[in-house]
Amino acid sequence: MTSDADISDAQTAGLLLAVAALMGSLRARGALTEAEVDAALGGIAGDIRGSKLAAAVPLDPMIAATLAPIERLQHMNALFDPASGTFPDWIARADPGEGDAT
Repeated sequence: MTSDADISDAQTAGLLLAVAALMGSLRARGALTEAEVDAALGGIAGDIRGSKLAAAVPLDPMIAATLAPIERLQHMNALFDPASGTFPDWIARADPGEGDAT
């Protein structure tokens, strides 16, 4: 039986992959560069890290949970290959620390 948490995790993963696909499309069309995407994601991550909650409780699990998908998208952005318009070997390399040789 699949739990509600498993379904929620799968929905989050699907959303992240959809956003990564949109990022890739924007990069492939030359609308945004890797640095511009990274800066946009880094900007929102910086806002979260600079929030009152993060200042008051830096190790709050909600801060880490909020930053996790942004960090994942930053990692996916670095994996994108504009020449092919794909994220080569993203399954093996999408999770930092698990099979990531970079």
